[in-house]
Amino acid sequence: MSGKPSPTPWFDPALTRRILALSYPVMLAMLTQTLINQVDHILVGRLPIEESTPGQAAVQLSIVLLWAFGGFLSAISVGTQALTARRIGAQDIEGAGVISTNSQVFAVLASIVVTAICWIAAPMLFGLVNKDPKVIELGVPFLRWRFLQITGMVTTISLKSFFDGLGKTRVHMGAAVVMNIANFLLCVGLMFGAQRPGIFFIDDVHDVLVRLAGGNLPHLGVPGAGLASMISSYIGLLIMVIWSFRPMYRPYHIRRLSNLSLRTMWDIVRLSVPSGLATMFAMSGFGFVLYVVAKLDKLAGHSVGRTIYGAATSNIISVMQLIFILGLAYATATATLVSQSMGAKDPELAERYANTSARIGMTLFSVLGISIAVFAEPILRFWNPDPDVVAAAAPILRLVGGIMTPVISAALVYTQALYGAGNTVFVMVAEGILHLICLVPLSYLAGITFHLGLMGVWSAMIFYVCALALIMFLKFRSGDWKSIHI
Repeated sequence: MSGKPSPTPWFDPALTRRILALSYPVMLAMLTQTLINQVDHILVGRLPIEESTPGQAAVQLSIVLLWAFGGFLSAISVGTQALTARRIGAQDIEGAGVISTNSQVFAVLASIVVTAICWIAAPMLFGLVNKDPKVIELGVPFLRWRFLQITGMVTTISLKSFFDGLGKTRVHMGAAVVMNIANFLLCVGLMFGAQRPGIFFIDDVHDVLVRLAGGNLPHLGVPGAGLASMISSYIGLLIMVIWSFRPMYRPYHIRRLSNLSLRTMWDIVRLSVPSGLATMFAMSGFGFVLYVVAKLDKLAGHSVGRTIYGAATSNIISVMQLIFILGLAYATATATLVSQSMGAKDPELAERYANTSARIGMTLFSVLGISIAVFAEPILRFWNPDPDVVAAAAPILRLVGGIMTPVISAALVYTQALYGAGNTVFVMVAEGILHLICLVPLSYLAGITFHLGLMGVWSAMIFYVCALALIMFLKFRSGDWKSIHI
């Protein structure tokens, strides 16, 4: 035998069906989860103009800071899912349960500590990136509410990664749908008070909530969106916990105290920390991009609260975040298939799954990207009707949607495939280097030094994504991940 995989069709029918069957519930669940952030963003854009534009800049910066810390801890999903899927591939049912027990305990303890530190440090963290007094005034209370959801978010992700490792990707889908509906209703009820949002259908929902509350809904504005997100996060966690008590999961014994093992916890952390650091590198890089954009607003002479470039960038990120989350969800299913194949001692099948997944993803996401490019202005007006913001963002969204969307899909598939194989350190190093020597300096040079403005900043972002996709593809193609044991 040559050791090389046998030739397969460009879209192998059996692998394609398996990939799509496993990925669509994850995509729907994570898309629904992302809508929590998008609901915040869209509804903030419908507040009075003195709140909407600085509020959207504040929300976007808050999401970056939330994911810099909460995302670091949420990387526990990488180790949990990879180890669970390996155990399932090896037919070790109770071993998979041991992974979940230790993952949940670590998630709760670590997130409580990080939440306390982040809540105290919120004003300092915000001031490091944006000096606009109005953005800080609206952003700090919003950020503190979001920091309080870290425990719910990380523990939910711990349980999600266990179910995903089993191949039960529909579990989180149901929880995410309920959680997002709760967030939507809470946002509408807490943000506007007696004022209608001015959005079709949402106005009707607001009217119903006003009547139910006896006409006494609070006008909490931007901080109200943070409170709504925090509450809905714990609603999602409660659903996941209740679901885990179903009889079909009893054989896994995921709450058996004798499962607790420092060695197992360390194995999960060892695999997850590189992914967490990669997330921090990414959020630091994106945070620097927001810093450059805030500087562009200042250089352009925009008045306090009129952060045109900041709001435009925030809206572009919000639109592309939907693409990113869909791509990540799709790629997460690929990671499960790679891990299960490795657990079954079949690395060639793992390779075929990853390559087939990349081809399907690039095809599907090309269609999405073209749609975004064609309808850029109507999409942006839905996020924020401010004509100055739309004018600044539209040409960039057309370019980004057309070029970046299929490349994002490929980058995420091969990144998650390497995670599924256990090669997390390489991903961490690659992300760190790309942000340090690519995104950070290029965004400043293009945007500020060479006076290319917002388009220059986003050109640096495009270059970064293309470089990431190429590096991850070449690393996966090398095949050295096939010998990794976890």
